[in-house]
Amino acid sequence: MSIATEITRIQTARNKLRTKAVELGIGTSTDKLPALADAFDGIVNRGGISAQVQEGDTYTIPAGLHDGTGTVSGVSGGGNYTLQSKSVTPTKSQQSIAPDTGYYGLSAVTVAPIPDAYQDVSSVTATAPHVLANDIFVDSEGTVTPGTMPNNGTLALTIDGITASSVNIPTGYAAGGTVSLTNDIETQLAAI
Repeated sequence: MSIATEITRIQTARNKLRTKAVELGIGTSTDKLPALADAFDGIVNRGGISAQVQEGDTYTIPAGLHDGTGTVSGVSGGGNYTLQSKSVTPTKSQQSIAPDTGYYGLSAVTVAPIPDAYQDVSSVTATAPHVLANDIFVDSEGTVTPGTMPNNGTLALTIDGITASSVNIPTGYAAGGTVSLTNDIETQLAAI
């Protein structure tokens, strides 16, 4: 076989590869053999791929060589949907419960009881007299309870120094205030 015949044979093979590379979208009509070899070497052998697509969804077929044995089938309304059952534990934050990949929905969701750590109120020491009236708290038994402590606001009390030596401070909450002395006995005696 002559060199000219061998070059013609290689060029014919190259042109055939160029045509197929252009058809597959992986090369151009001017690529040389090394570029064509790299392009064909980059094709992934996917074998047979099978997938199920639920109604309204799509499936993207991956690029590569497929051997023709795979299937993509749809599950239409009324079909046999694969459903999932899940269990969750309450938390202090909102939770979204959704099916895992491969499931079309949830058949049941079981919510566990509130964990003991969230419902343990045994260390509560407040009682109704310790909490302002009309404020609500949960006592050490877990009972929702209204407070009974009076809210006295800001106090302004006076002691009449002629007739009294003290003043009673009312039971309950005070936002501060003053106690004043009027008719000071010493001032009254000094005036005599």
